[in-house]
Amino acid sequence: MKSVGLDTCVVLRLLVGEPAEQADIALEYIKKCYFNNMAVFVSDIVAAEVYHAICYHYEVPRKDAVKILLDFLSSPMITPTGYALTVLSEYRGSGAGLIDRLIRIDLLYHAHEIVTFDKDFAKLPNVFILKE
Repeated sequence: MKSVGLDTCVVLRLLVGEPAEQADIALEYIKKCYFNNMAVFVSDIVAAEVYHAICYHYEVPRKDAVKILLDFLSSPMITPTGYALTVLSEYRGSGAGLIDRLIRIDLLYHAHEIVTFDKDFAKLPNVFILKE
């Protein structure tokens, strides 16, 4: 089966609709892929960049950005490649951020625990403050 990965700028156009011409092109492309049974992949790194851009460039509140991304990655037209969908479904937009949560789930696949200096991050299971 043929497949394609989406870059951050394409996902942003799809989600914010700006610039309108590129958003329309992106949407038509995704629809074409879907109807031709072509898988469309979005990586965790793209999801993280999109989240950051939506929150900080477009000034969307974290909770709203989480919902927007969760809805997008849950679409039958999109296949997330990593843990973003799982993390977004559990994230409420407060405490340790989305990026920290993606880091955590990825590292815990390889390691038993994570050490940090970030107090919010250390509130998550298996994440500990590094001390002397």
